[in-house]
Amino acid sequence: MSDNSVFLSNKTMIEKEIEDGLNILNHSYTINEIDCGQFSNLQIQNIVYNIKQYEIVGVGNLLLMESKDSSELQMLTFVITPYYKNLPLFSSDYLFIGEKRNFLVEYYDLVKEKNSLYNAYLDKLQAIKDKYADLPDMKLKECWYDSLKTVCIAKKTSSAQDDIILSIFNENLHRFIEAEQEMDILSESEKVVKLKITKDYVNNLIDIGGVSTNVFKNSMGAESIKKFFNSVFFGTEKF
Repeated sequence: MSDNSVFLSNKTMIEKEIEDGLNILNHSYTINEIDCGQFSNLQIQNIVYNIKQYEIVGVGNLLLMESKDSSELQMLTFVITPYYKNLPLFSSDYLFIGEKRNFLVEYYDLVKEKNSLYNAYLDKLQAIKDKYADLPDMKLKECWYDSLKTVCIAKKTSSAQDDIILSIFNENLHRFIEAEQEMDILSESEKVVKLKITKDYVNNLIDIGGVSTNVFKNSMGAESIKKFFNSVFFGTEKF
């Protein structure tokens, strides 16, 4: 494949993942786009990221961040931050570098306690991870938040596995929706606790740092990234 055809193929994959994700969510929920204002576009290390934020009504915040038109790195980040039920944060990052792919599907336990329903959900996520154990693993740097990640799928593939990596994303999103619909809504006091746990995680991410957070922080500055994370990326100010 020529460089241009690879670029276009990667762009198509990102568009397909966005389309699949929104279609899957729209099937079960009302989704309202939120104006990102100054954060609708960000330039970080010569890469322009386009950002969209949505409210998944009754669930929480959805963040889509992509650089599908970048010649340096074509990427999609898809993050659901739940606020109404005892669910983990769902984060997905797909990076396309030529014909190489690095992708991450991570769950962060931003909950007060893991009940039997929560643990049953984690078992289903682990089953997805086990199903694709043959794909080569991507080594991750150790970080302070690793203890919050009960299930993490980190893989390195090539364009030959594009259908598989798209399937992994779709399967995880379907399981998330299944769990969300099985769980009871939190009481008002429980929602306050859930929000505080999420805020604490976001503040630690800014203060202590993280692998990708540090790149953004160095480019945007601490105050700007704090506003971006709280108003758009995780939506703590909106929920």
